[in-house]
Amino acid sequence: MIPWRLTFSGIRDYSPTLVDLSDADQHVLITGPNGAGKSTITFCMGAVLYSSKVDIEGLKSRNLLADQTWRAKISFLFKNDGFMKIDAPSFIEFTLSMSQDPGQPLKKVFSISKGEQIDSWEETITYTSGDRYYNFSAYKKDLQYKYKIDPDLFYLIWYQQEVNQFAIMHPEERFRIFSEIHGIDKVQRDWEESIEKMKETEETLRSSELNVKLMKADLAMKKSALDRFLDNQKRLREGAEMYIESLLGLEKHLHREKESIQAIIQQLEEELYEVQDAIALKKEEKEKATEGLETEKGEFEILNARIETVGNKMDEAAVQLQEINTKIEQLEKELESITSRKGQITRTEDEVKGRLHTLSEEQRQTDEQHHYTESLLAEQNTAWQKKVGKIAGIKEKIARDDELETVHRERLRQYKSSYAVQEKIVALEAGIEEYKDRKRNDIRDLQGLREELVLLEEERDLSARQIESMKWFRSKQIKAYPLRELIEMDETARLKDELLFQTIKYTMFFNGTHTNPPNDLYHVPLMKIVPDRSITHLTNLHIKVKEGLSEDEIPHAIKALWWVEQFFRENIFSIQNGVLIDPIGIRGPQEKDKYILSVKALRARKHEVQVQIDELYQRISLYDKKIQEDTKTVQELNSIIHQVREAEAFMTHEHERVILKNKLNEELETEERIKQDRVRLESDRTRFVRLQLEQAALEKVLRDEEAFYEELGKMKDKYEELNVLQKQGLIQKDLVREQKKTFSRLENERDQLDRKINQTQREIRRLSDELDHVEDDLRMRRNQKESNLNQIEITKEELVKTIQELNELQHLIPGIYSEVIANAALEKPTSIPQLKIDRESGQVKFNQARTEDGIDPTAPENYETAKYEYERLDDEFKRTNILLEQDKERAEQLRDKMETTINMRVLELQQRFKIYMSHFQFEGDIGWESYEGQRKRIHFKLYIKARKEGHRGSLEDVSIKARGGKVGKGVSGGEESLSSLLFALALLQNLQTTPGFIVLDEFDSALDENRKSKVFDLYVQELKRKLIILTPKSHEETYLNRFSKAFIVQHDPTVPKSKVIGIVKVG
Repeated sequence: MIPWRLTFSGIRDYSPTLVDLSDADQHVLITGPNGAGKSTITFCMGAVLYSSKVDIEGLKSRNLLADQTWRAKISFLFKNDGFMKIDAPSFIEFTLSMSQDPGQPLKKVFSISKGEQIDSWEETITYTSGDRYYNFSAYKKDLQYKYKIDPDLFYLIWYQQEVNQFAIMHPEERFRIFSEIHGIDKVQRDWEESIEKMKETEETLRSSELNVKLMKADLAMKKSALDRFLDNQKRLREGAEMYIESLLGLEKHLHREKESIQAIIQQLEEELYEVQDAIALKKEEKEKATEGLETEKGEFEILNARIETVGNKMDEAAVQLQEINTKIEQLEKELESITSRKGQITRTEDEVKGRLHTLSEEQRQTDEQHHYTESLLAEQNTAWQKKVGKIAGIKEKIARDDELETVHRERLRQYKSSYAVQEKIVALEAGIEEYKDRKRNDIRDLQGLREELVLLEEERDLSARQIESMKWFRSKQIKAYPLRELIEMDETARLKDELLFQTIKYTMFFNGTHTNPPNDLYHVPLMKIVPDRSITHLTNLHIKVKEGLSEDEIPHAIKALWWVEQFFRENIFSIQNGVLIDPIGIRGPQEKDKYILSVKALRARKHEVQVQIDELYQRISLYDKKIQEDTKTVQELNSIIHQVREAEAFMTHEHERVILKNKLNEELETEERIKQDRVRLESDRTRFVRLQLEQAALEKVLRDEEAFYEELGKMKDKYEELNVLQKQGLIQKDLVREQKKTFSRLENERDQLDRKINQTQREIRRLSDELDHVEDDLRMRRNQKESNLNQIEITKEELVKTIQELNELQHLIPGIYSEVIANAALEKPTSIPQLKIDRESGQVKFNQARTEDGIDPTAPENYETAKYEYERLDDEFKRTNILLEQDKERAEQLRDKMETTINMRVLELQQRFKIYMSHFQFEGDIGWESYEGQRKRIHFKLYIKARKEGHRGSLEDVSIKARGGKVGKGVSGGEESLSSLLFALALLQNLQTTPGFIVLDEFDSALDENRKSKVFDLYVQELKRKLIILTPKSHEETYLNRFSKAFIVQHDPTVPKSKVIGIVKVG
């Protein structure tokens, strides 16, 4: 949007005026003496563009009569052209119509007219304060967003001294303008609001915490009262329950005891009758037993007399039998040896003599055959031992040959031949060399991947040429950054989105202005990149400033991001379909395809590199193993090849081993025949030895029988006497046996009678004992009956007392009494002593709890109320605490965001300001600080510092003056103006828009001719837009020639009247 014409009427002392501002590239000078009304022209521009800095009533002429209506009109025509061309017709005119009747408020009407021809408008929109849609707010928004010529938002009009006041302006005011230009004021307001909100939350938290503490103390008191109440109620209930339960138990026990005693008394009466009957019966049985005992004792005396008579007869017969047996034993001893031998004799005396004669001839023949067999066997044993020795030798040699043959055959089977072994050795050695080559290559690749992994661990992924450049810049002590260390793909990016940057993503940025690159990668000087705006994220390209950068690196990253963006705008150089196109050629990818800008891709690459490293380690390990195994195999083959040759030589003597085995078979056959003869002879020898032994034994038996028959003739008389005595002994033995049976029978009868007497005596004693026991039992039961009659009276008294106590408790605590009655059936039975103990304990506990002092019956309700209030306050405290943490976190985030934005903007501003000041032999610096005031409010200051080049001392803010009205301190007026103008230029450079014009009032009022021209040229060069300059000074021709159009404002105070006169440029 280019200013083309300004017309106004009814403004101060001006007659209707037209100022021609046409042509986009022509700069306009408006001059005239002080007080002529030059600034009024800027006020008209600001008024028609709804600037908040212009007081419209100030445009009213002071020479109007009091009853005169003021009418005025301002029109500002623009041509739709330049960098900020919008979607609208070629010409757009903004008009402000004003009228004010005497004593009435000012009426304003704004309008916007559009058309392809000046004053032939195709559309006009009118904005009034009462309109629903087209009101003044809508007019302001259209200026800002549609036409982009809001003078306040875009700083298009710098009113009187505004551009020169930065130097003398207070640092706080300077920071305010700086923050407004860069939109920091909104972030600052958000942060300050978050601080205020955080302070309010802290105050609320302190109040809430105090309330929680107070309520907690109150709750503790209520809890103590509740605990006392609950403990009292617990003891009261426990005591009452124990008291009631024990009384109920006692009542049941006493009832049961009463019934039990009555049943016992009745039972005792019945038992007394039974015991008396039993006593009479026992006495009768005892008398009968006594009579029987006397009879049994008489029978016993008779049996004793008979036993004594039979015993005497038995003793006499035994003596006679003993005498006969003694004589028999004497004769048997004399005839014992002959009698025992007679049972063993099987032959007659004649048979014994004949057999002795034939046995002598048989023994002679057997001895001769045995001696012959022994001689033959000795010969065969000698022959067999010789043959076995010879066979053993042959077998040993064959066994050695077989073992060798097995070894050599296995070796030849395994290695085939010495030639094959030699070929395998050659092949393995060649393989070892090949594995060594592969290992060297993999080690080289592994080293590269490990270096790459180190970079990836540091989130760096550099190519070989980038590493070369980094080393080169490091040697020059120049800070350099690969592109991927400054920017990255955003979270929404896909992997293929990185393909857009194949031709530039390996670019190197360095902190300098010039260098001689070590290779053909892009090398970009950061100091020469001056972005037209600050950007941190390009959503359409899915790239952004890399997270985690330091404050010093963020400006470099913003420049790099802006530099990348230029390839995707309509420039003479661009990237299309992954190819970089410039006026003199086309360029493809800088390196091999690899994703380096995406965090996801970087992690994927890191994983891939780790996998490749693992695979290489495994392969290298495998190569080492193969080399080791093959080397070991070669060594083994070298040591085995001569053994293979020995095996080949051994196998050539096969026929000798066959002959030796045949000879062994022959010798074995011979040895087998000898062995069979030996077995046969051994069997004959054994047979003859056994026959000799049998013949010797038979001869001994026959000699003993011959001696027996000689002794037998001498013993015939003694045998006859022994037979007579044996017959007498048998008769006497039968007599003794009969007498013993009689004696034994009588003794048995006596024993039975004795046992019967003892049994009767025991029965009498038993009956006496039982009679005594029954009489004792009778006395005991009588005593028991008396005792139970007394006990039943005592039980009745206790039962009455227990029932009375239960009735009292039923009236005193009916609720607890009912509960205990309902559960009484479930209680386990307890002994009466325990119940009495429980009754006493329960009674004492119940009475103590019932009469205890200081118990509040409303304690549960009071505690619940206090607990609810405490939990409510505690929840409120916790929520407030969470809110405070959130507020702190938000305030910290906003502060970081604000400080980052300020640092970035100040850094950009500082770089430009330094460069601009250096054109005038000045050193410049821009800094800022924040501090907390006495009222805990954060103040921000922006400093503009300047110093002539070569001067010593620290840089000081240009607004510093001597105190107390003194002079001699600070910079000169020209330096103030220069630093102010250059600061303003740096500010304007950081705007994110490129408007087509700027109006500067008193731009050069404090500059000398040389600086004035250089500053003007710098503004033209840097802003690249139409300049409208208002100045009160006269100027040299060289300065005036920089303007295409000039106007002089004249004022005649006598009329009074102001007018604008155009000056025509000659040539």
